[in-house]
Amino acid sequence: MYLTFVQLNYLLMFFIYGLAFFSMGLAMALEAGRSPDVEEATLLKPLAMFGILNAISQWMEIVILPGIWLEIPVPKPFLLTKLFFLAMSFASLTAFGVQAYRPARRQVAASVYASLGFLLVYFIGIGINHIIPWNSTPNCLRCADALARYLLALPGAMLAALALKNHALKNKETNPDLASAYRLASWGFALFGLTQIFPARAEIYPAPFINAELFWEITGIPIQLVSTFMALFTMGNLIHASHIAEKGRRQELYKAQEGKLIALEQVQNELLKRRELRKDLFRHIVLAQEEERGRISRELHDDTAQILTAASLNMAALKAVITDNPKAMGLLERSQGLCQEMSQALYRMVHDLRPAQLDDFGLVPALRHLTEEKWFSRKVAITFEASGGPRRVDPVIETVLFRVAQEALTNILRHAHTDTARLGILFEKEQIILTVEDRGAGFIPALKGPGFGLAGIIERVELINGRLDIDTAPGKGTTITVVVPTRLGQIIPPLTRQETETESTPPPA
Repeated sequence: MYLTFVQLNYLLMFFIYGLAFFSMGLAMALEAGRSPDVEEATLLKPLAMFGILNAISQWMEIVILPGIWLEIPVPKPFLLTKLFFLAMSFASLTAFGVQAYRPARRQVAASVYASLGFLLVYFIGIGINHIIPWNSTPNCLRCADALARYLLALPGAMLAALALKNHALKNKETNPDLASAYRLASWGFALFGLTQIFPARAEIYPAPFINAELFWEITGIPIQLVSTFMALFTMGNLIHASHIAEKGRRQELYKAQEGKLIALEQVQNELLKRRELRKDLFRHIVLAQEEERGRISRELHDDTAQILTAASLNMAALKAVITDNPKAMGLLERSQGLCQEMSQALYRMVHDLRPAQLDDFGLVPALRHLTEEKWFSRKVAITFEASGGPRRVDPVIETVLFRVAQEALTNILRHAHTDTARLGILFEKEQIILTVEDRGAGFIPALKGPGFGLAGIIERVELINGRLDIDTAPGKGTTITVVVPTRLGQIIPPLTRQETETESTPPPA
């Protein structure tokens, strides 16, 4: 016995029918997995389950039909399994319709209750069908198949159609393409539901009168062909809707990222403004500090120093008057010595507050005088080198470089535990490079962190858009390289290794 051409076409229809719903179920499952909206993901899961379970039942029909046509017994467990998949697929479709059409917080529970209710009515209907007396015993499987279509497929498909229509109305203004896809899919489900009115002939009303055979007699085409077209039509529109939704999410994500970038740019601009404001404030503080130092230095030099000088002269004159009193002479000599020491200390204080060389002669003479001071030379031998054509630059830049050199040399005197150091300055066309080196104790910057001295150096260098590099390690000494522009407001290029190596030659032994 062989299958006829018409029967083979029937099998092909069932295969395409199942493939359409399986593709739809798989697409909805993937969409539920990648959707960022929890409610949308929960909504798509029963629809995905419907597509996959219904496809399995249709593919199982491909195995059952040849057995019926060729009069080969089909195992009852296989028939019951097929019926189970069919009933559960339509119950999932009902759950989707209830869950989608009833937008409430507990819509998941409502959809489960509705599905269980439809299944309960379905099983009660099967039981009643076999309790009522019949002239002949009805075929249980045929009746169960018809009841599944009447009680589960038809209301489930209609609920799904209403739900999709509701989604189409919601997206009509915001996303017309998505609304159109939902509307067409709703029509597909509605027509698919109507095809379930024509099941196979069974001993349950109205299946003996309205069935697939009646549809064939009226239209000349099998109802399964219409169901297949509806499945393909619904599947295509739902997948198209998922693509549109994914495109919309990507656009929203792009807009959100664009908004974040704009917000980050605004924050960055605000931080830059605050940084510039802080630099301006610090510049004013430094200028005010230098001005105050200069004023105090002048007052000490002009007033206090003159008073000490006058006191020393008066003591010298007094010594000439009381030459006959040795005790008084000793006291006067000691007082004169104290005045001289105080005068020297006052001179050093005046120079520390504001060196006159920096204002009168410029940065290079001030740095040279700094390295030649007795209070440095007593403990550390400092060599100084100026190259590249020294010249006068903005007073603020000169002050910053002088204070950096002063603080760095002070740190060497206090912490480096060495007797040699080197101070170098290189004048280039657009920048000035100041280098302070020692072969002392060194330190680990990551552990020690910038102290108040280094913090002051960093603040002063950043004040004039300069850059600071500290190369140090325990036992290997410290090299501080400062690169600053020759004009205020100028931006200098990054420090290169060649610049660092040029200015980091070993100090003399």
